[in-house]
Amino acid sequence: MLVRLSRNPGATVAAASLVALLTSSCGGGSSPSSSTPPATVPSQPTPAPPPPTSGDGSFSHSSCPLGKGTVNPECSEGRSRLLDEMEGAMDLLIQQKPQIFDLSEEVAPGTRAYRVLDREAYMEGLVANLRAAGLCSERDPDDALLETIRVKDSSDFSEEFDVLLSSGFMRRGTGAYRTTCSPSSFPVERSADAPPIGSGCGRPYPPPLTRFNCKVHLKSPEFFTLDSTPIVGPDVAYCAAVGFTDGRALCAVRPENAPDRKACENWASGKARDTGRPGPTWTKPDGSFCTGPGSGCANHPESQYQLLSYVGGTYTVSAQNGASCRVVVER
Repeated sequence: MLVRLSRNPGATVAAASLVALLTSSCGGGSSPSSSTPPATVPSQPTPAPPPPTSGDGSFSHSSCPLGKGTVNPECSEGRSRLLDEMEGAMDLLIQQKPQIFDLSEEVAPGTRAYRVLDREAYMEGLVANLRAAGLCSERDPDDALLETIRVKDSSDFSEEFDVLLSSGFMRRGTGAYRTTCSPSSFPVERSADAPPIGSGCGRPYPPPLTRFNCKVHLKSPEFFTLDSTPIVGPDVAYCAAVGFTDGRALCAVRPENAPDRKACENWASGKARDTGRPGPTWTKPDGSFCTGPGSGCANHPESQYQLLSYVGGTYTVSAQNGASCRVVVER
């Protein structure tokens, strides 16, 4: 695509070893505020051995004794049947590892919802305690905020809990319960084309990019700022599923304010060939890379989806799969 423009993101349970932790704003389409480039306790019970995992912190099919999950279960809010088990896992973790909490600070008096000092130890500790109690549990690998835990005690259903407030305190009680899925939503095999565990890009996973939208976004006497947004489609069903309700067939991988937009854009775009940063590659009119003002252009220091153009010409932005867009800059 060619754009021509001129200058004018309570049951008691036994302790278990922590499992391997999971790793994870709008990238394309985000804009700088100006055209100036920014500067670069009680004794612990005897732990029970944890069940085997798939190596990424989630159950493999064979390691969950309660059976497989379903890729597309029916999920809805209701009344939690496993809240007591989650509360018990929290209470035990406070006993086991008081050092990962600030026990002098609660979100509200008497709630025992303490400030969490070590997020990963908290999340992994809850999963370990739930597993040691004989339940299946995992962190949701598609949660952009990496604070959701899945739990089940049968293959008929599973529940999801968001156990951490944005303020850094434990989220407890009915407020932590999110949804019940029937049949259970995990464990499931991840498809070969799914984002990696911990990427932060959730379902529905973006299909391959087919193009970019690109433009001259800001102009200053010294340089123009070019901007790009990765696009998928034509795929009306996908666009509707992620929140575009106007029937469009071509869309960004997520709406602008979606919490996992940046993660999904980065996964879909791949890494830039020159900088190695997540996002597309920008090239000059002769096909070479932008290395700074002396070369006529420079990658934006904060966003691989933007370029600083110091001279005129045709600039190309492209993903690893070849989807691209060209901007003609006339200065």
